[in-house]
Amino acid sequence: MTPAELDLIANKHEREWGINRLPLIVSPDLAARFQGALDLLAADYPPAGKTWEEVRASIARGWQAMAADARARGHEPLPGAVAEAEWDKGKVFAVALDATHKQALELRAVADKRRHYSVWTVAEIATLIRAIPLVSDIKDMFPGADIMPPRLPPVGQVPRDDLGPNLQPENYPELMGADA
Repeated sequence: MTPAELDLIANKHEREWGINRLPLIVSPDLAARFQGALDLLAADYPPAGKTWEEVRASIARGWQAMAADARARGHEPLPGAVAEAEWDKGKVFAVALDATHKQALELRAVADKRRHYSVWTVAEIATLIRAIPLVSDIKDMFPGADIMPPRLPPVGQVPRDDLGPNLQPENYPELMGADA
């Protein structure tokens, strides 16, 4: 199994069950064995008598075993109208389609006390974006742009007027291409 194939399996299970959630809701023994396999993958050399492909295949089987164990223990995957992302190490940010899905996620989060979990609705995200017009301006000026974390000095170390020129495309020729 290739690293890309393992990534696809891991992504599928995290989309279905939530980021870092499965190891928290399966048997402690299964979670420990899965973590042991992950630790092997993080080593500099494959363990004696195994190849990297075998280690990755073991982790793939671990994902499947955890999903089966979670179901057997009465846990359910995330509702279909939800997306999650890890926004900081160990902190999960979920976006629910509406208040009903948000409530279901928040009730589930009470049971999953070991996860730092923040749930927002699409409407709440829209309200937040409207409150920060600069974000919308950037997306309008640069269609297809991804919003990335800022690379600015900590707050208080740079005066507010020194954060950059007016946000106009002509001030960013390197982003607009040679014929701008």
